[in-house]
Amino acid sequence: MTEVVNQQSTASTPTAMLLREHAKGPPAHGSGGTTLIRITLSTDDLERLQVADTPDLAYELALGGDQLAGRAPSRRLAAWRLDVARGWHLGNKLFDLYASVYIPAFFDGIVQETPAGIDPASPPATAHLRDLARSGALTPFTRSLADGHVGAVSTLNRMLTSFRLTALDPYRRRITSAVATAGATAGVRAAIGGVDGMLNSLHPSISWNGRELRLNTVVHAEESLEGRPLIFQPTALASRIMFDPLADSVTVIYPAATSTITRDPELHAPAQALMSLLGATRAAALVAVVRTPALTTGRLAAALGVSAAAASRHASVLRESGLIATARNGQTVHHAPTRLGTDLVYGSTVGNQPEPGAGAPTAPKPVLTGR
Repeated sequence: MTEVVNQQSTASTPTAMLLREHAKGPPAHGSGGTTLIRITLSTDDLERLQVADTPDLAYELALGGDQLAGRAPSRRLAAWRLDVARGWHLGNKLFDLYASVYIPAFFDGIVQETPAGIDPASPPATAHLRDLARSGALTPFTRSLADGHVGAVSTLNRMLTSFRLTALDPYRRRITSAVATAGATAGVRAAIGGVDGMLNSLHPSISWNGRELRLNTVVHAEESLEGRPLIFQPTALASRIMFDPLADSVTVIYPAATSTITRDPELHAPAQALMSLLGATRAAALVAVVRTPALTTGRLAAALGVSAAAASRHASVLRESGLIATARNGQTVHHAPTRLGTDLVYGSTVGNQPEPGAGAPTAPKPVLTGR
């Protein structure tokens, strides 16, 4: 993916670029000569419009690399960059993939639950390396990747795995919370002001006039969705607007967080926000279950300093609320957190909360329909 377009694209042509050079019609300038990507949206386009509320970890990893490469460093991410730079020493060669206006968009195999590694012959990788070649930006390392040299591919996989372990994994809860908050806020804006209000509140560089979506970028272009869904992807490690037109969808990446991204907290005691929501004892019970999956009622009682009967009552309320699940093994009852319970515990420790007055819809991915 890149921020500038150097070739014409179609839905059937794989591309590694995020923002494309103008390929259709005259340059699209805003007032005062501002460069814009302009997308005309039909009623059907608006019906298909989505805002993600879960992170795309491949984008997060790629844009994290962009931050460390120093091409557009964000002050908000300064602490994250410093923390990562202290712990990651494997490789400036990774930055060979970040040349001029190009950002790699083929890290999916590294962020999977069971990492599969990078395939340099995959369409996204091939497109990215082709674009580097066309711009004269190939280095000896990226040329070896383009040629499929086993040693270069192994080096890239080793660097990316190390980068993920250092730059992404210790921050996943923070990143997830930031993206969920951005997605929830968008859903609230849509509920209050319709799709018009939502689109005009996503980011200062995104605007909507009722017919045309405008992305304030470093290039000018006019794009058509051609039946593809438009997806807005909040991204915690992004510092600017990105545009990724793929064969089956078009994605606008925008910064998800307004505060710093720091390491995920270690759970020792429930956060004040969680205690305010559940009560001190019940919040402590949920934290104990999240910290120790398969926790027995007896051990829960000991952790809370209450009787087994009281611990069982607290567990019943948490279970009925969908925050924990319970299984019996003979005479012993074990408790484990649900996804909702885990997210609630970790999310309550994060400072990236919606603006005052903005609630959170329950839909996992709000699909914003109509106007």
